[in-house]
Amino acid sequence: MGEVHGSRRKDVSLRRAIERMQSNLWDLTSSHRVYKLVLEELCRLSGSPLGFVLEGAVAPGGSRHIHCPCIHNPELHGPDLSEATLTPDTDTPDTEPETFSLPITADSRAIYEALNRSRGSVLDDTSLGILSRSAPQMPRLTRALLIPIPAGVEFSISICLANSEAAYHSDFSKRAWPLLSLCASLIRMLESQQALTAEEKRLLLVKDSWKENFSLLEAHSPVAMVTLDKDHCILRFNPAAELIFGYRAESMIRRPIQHLIPERFTQEHRSQTFNPHLTGSATGESIHVHGLRADATLMELELSVFHCHEHGQKRTILLMWDRTDLHHAQARHQSELERFRVLADLSPMGILQTDENWHTDYVNKRWLDITHTEEAHIKGLNWSRVLHDDDAEQVLTELHEHLTNGQEFRKDCRIVREQGYEVWVQFHARPLLNRDGDTCGFLSTLLDNSYYHESEEKLRQLAERDILTGLANRMLFFDRLDHALKRMQRHGALALLALDLDGFKNINDTLGHDTGDEMLVEVSKRIQSCVRQEDTVARLGGDEFMILLEDLQDAMTAANVSEKILKALEQPFTLQNKEVYISTSIGICFALGGKRSDAKTLIKQADMALYRAKDAGRNNFQYFSPELELASKRKLELGNSLHQALVKTEFDVHFQAQASVQEKQVIGFEALLRWQHPEQGLLPPNEFVYLLEETGLINGVSRWTLHVCMQTLRQWIDQGLVAHNAVMSVNISPKQFHDPMLIPSIEGAIRDARLSGENLVVEITETTLLQDHDQTRKALEKIKKLGAKIALDDFGTGYSSLSYLKKYPIDIIKIDRSFIKDLLVDSDDAAIVQAVLALAHSLRLEVIAEGVDSDPILAQLQEWNCDHYQGYLINRPMPGSDMGQFLCSDTTAPQGKVLKG
Repeated sequence: MGEVHGSRRKDVSLRRAIERMQSNLWDLTSSHRVYKLVLEELCRLSGSPLGFVLEGAVAPGGSRHIHCPCIHNPELHGPDLSEATLTPDTDTPDTEPETFSLPITADSRAIYEALNRSRGSVLDDTSLGILSRSAPQMPRLTRALLIPIPAGVEFSISICLANSEAAYHSDFSKRAWPLLSLCASLIRMLESQQALTAEEKRLLLVKDSWKENFSLLEAHSPVAMVTLDKDHCILRFNPAAELIFGYRAESMIRRPIQHLIPERFTQEHRSQTFNPHLTGSATGESIHVHGLRADATLMELELSVFHCHEHGQKRTILLMWDRTDLHHAQARHQSELERFRVLADLSPMGILQTDENWHTDYVNKRWLDITHTEEAHIKGLNWSRVLHDDDAEQVLTELHEHLTNGQEFRKDCRIVREQGYEVWVQFHARPLLNRDGDTCGFLSTLLDNSYYHESEEKLRQLAERDILTGLANRMLFFDRLDHALKRMQRHGALALLALDLDGFKNINDTLGHDTGDEMLVEVSKRIQSCVRQEDTVARLGGDEFMILLEDLQDAMTAANVSEKILKALEQPFTLQNKEVYISTSIGICFALGGKRSDAKTLIKQADMALYRAKDAGRNNFQYFSPELELASKRKLELGNSLHQALVKTEFDVHFQAQASVQEKQVIGFEALLRWQHPEQGLLPPNEFVYLLEETGLINGVSRWTLHVCMQTLRQWIDQGLVAHNAVMSVNISPKQFHDPMLIPSIEGAIRDARLSGENLVVEITETTLLQDHDQTRKALEKIKKLGAKIALDDFGTGYSSLSYLKKYPIDIIKIDRSFIKDLLVDSDDAAIVQAVLALAHSLRLEVIAEGVDSDPILAQLQEWNCDHYQGYLINRPMPGSDMGQFLCSDTTAPQGKVLKG
């Protein structure tokens, strides 16, 4: 049904028919006049020269009859569709003469039954004969379609359309349903008035019931309706008009229509727009004008103009549809057509389109250039004459077979240009299908590939070797690897070595690509000197090399070759009169006879081992292991899951309290991100934060974390669980300092939680201070201006530099737990902690000791005047709800929880 409704909306002829019916509502004073107009419109829509109405009725004696109250036959009465052409009796509009009557017999029972069906029926020859004999004044019926008027009418009434040149189909009743529904409504309304007395009818007219109905139509119509007086000022303005123009109705009354439809010149509306003799509005046809909305924007309007009288005064009724979107769509369509034409002419390949007879429909300039012909010379089937005589029959035969089976066709063939010059081309065609799925021609391209055929032998020679180094290229390497794997099924083993030069990009960027190419050549020579003659060394691209070692007797051979390569590349390279050093990382994997292996898997395994070698510090070799593949697979799976984790609310924030060493009172919290993985359970940050940084998701997740943390702290403060100056420590990734929204997001989180910057501590690592010093320093200074503090996390475990404490606005130093846990038994750790405390206090910095898990350690820190601490002695990291319960126990407001011990 959705397709039916959609097609009705696009059925302009049907819409116009309904509009014409609606424009004559005031003249439809009898069912006879309704029938006349409906017959007229249905005959127009179906192309039927004959139409009549059939009614099934029951006589007082119980006998059933079919009678015809109205006939439409322009062929007998003239081409104009006036009232006189519809029925012989039009003097009395309220009468409905029986043109013919047919008693129900066994032969005509099928007609009566068709009257009661819910959809259209195509009458058979027997029914056509019965009707023809019953109405000799009508032409002979050659074919007919009986369409029932929708239920609700008192009698079984159908409209019969006859003698169309095209065969009828019962689905026409679906198309005409809106028109038939309108007819049924009008008939029911007229029948309800038949029982009224003359006085009641007079009162009905006095009450202007039709005007009331028209007002209802205006109010509920989806079409904008505006009524104008004789001076073209607005009298009525319906809600649909309010919607598309943006004005309230009361503000538009008595205003000239020019406020809605601007004139291009003086008196345009009077002389043209609303002039029925110029615009065709007398027949309800629409015109296109520009409308002006309340916001001063223009829109494309489709306008239908109707003229009538009301209380003796001239009225003009405007029906308007906003066609702006349609106009834009048409403009886009035209633009796309023009774009296609330009692209087709600019295309490097020739384009030809044919019709169902394979005659030329379209050809672009490139086709003519390739074939050296003119457009006039390829009309009809002449396009095929350019094919070489030796190829033409085969090409056309195969083309026909492929297109007939709905397949595309591709073939290299020869064409003949002027003076017999042969050119190799690639001919590619695909069938074009019509709406019924039948082939209606084809679209083909022609590509000049003569250069390919002329160079094929030369390219074949070059196809197997890297142009720069002379080593085997990717194609030859894969071919040899496949061959080696097949030989290996019978005996032996092989090793695959993947090499990647360390720091080669820096050489390219510093010394130039020519120097880089020179180095690649020298590297290739040194690698070849480290392998056997029968081994294959290949350059796959850039600085990526692969080595295939066949017929191995033991695994040490691969290790020995790797050691030789590492030592060979340790020697300096002389480039541009400079000594340049470079190293390589090597990944090794094996394939053994009797175990199934394939080339793609081996290369993937060698690459995994190569990445491990790079992670291990470079300038070394590593072997592939199943554990390495599992780790890589886990990394990939976690990376894929991360993209949906924030949307699925799988992240959670746990909190660990921070307390003062002397008062043992909670003064703040560190926020710790956790991932509740749906399959792997609760994951700590060290298992996924690096993936967030690699995938670029770290910014969004960190903003969410910051927002949650500040809101949680606000909640605890409001509940009186912590003091108003309690702080929340949030870790910031080094990647975030490249995010332009870092500072605004921090400001927003503080503002949304109704907190101040003093409630926030931003924790950074020493790695952050190593990256882009100037940008990092500026960002930290902006954070400080917000009132927040900066804490240097895990102090002493990274690339510690005392200059950081002077160069950057650091407020807090956090001593890593690795120095705290053995504080009482390791003198070195104790000395480091004391030194950090002394240094920090001398620089007026606060110190937080991490990992405090026992009272003796806390007592020692208290003796050394450490400022704050955190660790399992207070609490293990816990969700916000659990931390709230933890704070509720033994709380002294407003200072916060006092810790025992």
